[in-house]
Amino acid sequence: MPRYAYKARSHGGEPQAGDVDAENKPAAARLLIGRGLVPSTIEEMREGGFLAPAALRQRFDKVKLEELVLFTSQLGTLFRAGIPLVDCLAGLIEQAESGALRRALEAVRKSVMDGAALHEALAQHPAIFSETCVNMVMAGELSGTLDESLNRLTHLLERQDAAAKQIAEVMRYPKIVTGALFIAVTVLMIFVVPRFTEFFEKGKLALPLPTRILIAVSYGFQHYWLVGVILVAAAAFAFKRYTGTEEGRYRWHGFILRAPVFGDIFLKLTMGQFCQALANLIRSGIPALQAIEVAGRTAGNIFLMGIFDEVAASVREGGGLAVPLGRHKVIPPIAVQMIAAGEGSGALDDMLMKVADYFDREAERKIRLLSSLIEPALIVLLGCIVLFVALSIFLPMWDMTKLARPHH
Repeated sequence: MPRYAYKARSHGGEPQAGDVDAENKPAAARLLIGRGLVPSTIEEMREGGFLAPAALRQRFDKVKLEELVLFTSQLGTLFRAGIPLVDCLAGLIEQAESGALRRALEAVRKSVMDGAALHEALAQHPAIFSETCVNMVMAGELSGTLDESLNRLTHLLERQDAAAKQIAEVMRYPKIVTGALFIAVTVLMIFVVPRFTEFFEKGKLALPLPTRILIAVSYGFQHYWLVGVILVAAAAFAFKRYTGTEEGRYRWHGFILRAPVFGDIFLKLTMGQFCQALANLIRSGIPALQAIEVAGRTAGNIFLMGIFDEVAASVREGGGLAVPLGRHKVIPPIAVQMIAAGEGSGALDDMLMKVADYFDREAERKIRLLSSLIEPALIVLLGCIVLFVALSIFLPMWDMTKLARPHH
């Protein structure tokens, strides 16, 4: 019987990894779900415990979020037009760009033809179709409003894709400038500064502090670069190891939310995603408790997931959302007030959508502000580095010039 390596999360959000014996990948997924785990990746292993070649190839074949947006949008349109579900999937398989999505859709179509419901077929591919996708499709199938559920799902994925692209757009310019600056400084320290160092040593001058600092940094780049690489690699490994623990991940995710500037953006994006997912799940007919549990796991932040677990516990005991949210300072008070108003008026889903819109607008405003500040900040930083290097080189040369002048 084949063996499958898996990565999954428990209902409490704790990561799990291991391997299981199953007849095929869908059977492995069902086995993990039966254990109370939500699988994120399931890959076939060959003898010796290594991943099978096909699994190795597929690991690097990822499905972009915009592909899922296109898939759900087209599927909803075709289904709304009265085309049978199997034929809808057949047409979308031909249009799939990535091999991973094409293979998944082929398996989904086969499962549907064998009598499985669409949400059951999608659940067999957790690395592509999230728990939110599966639950919204399930609600649409059970209520007979699959096209409406797919429409809501498309809007949810569109907003997630837009948020991810906004963050990537903000970080693109700093990455380019930082990379170019690192290369320039490395070349300067290894090839340029040593020439001036030899020149200054011949002059036997008392070098100013900036020049001594520059020479020391250049010396470190030339003779201790391997030590630096080892230290950086060790620090990265230690950080990954620490954040791989439950406590470390919890503390790191909490720090991210409290970080200056970026923390507020991530908090607003995550809260907006949670509120919209929760509103769509409730509108799709998912019971409130299950909707909160599923929407909470879309956060991707262990710190916030702990808060959402408290909300789910409150609902399980007959309480509401606003009170447990209000106990945490990290949650903006306006969100608590709006959700409390929605619970009081009996229009929680509508109010959650308004909260999601509010957070999305605020996050977009913060991102635009950050974009406008990053460029001048990087220019100032670059100017400071250039000024420091220039002073370090030209101050001793200026002193040598003064000594070389004839005295009258």
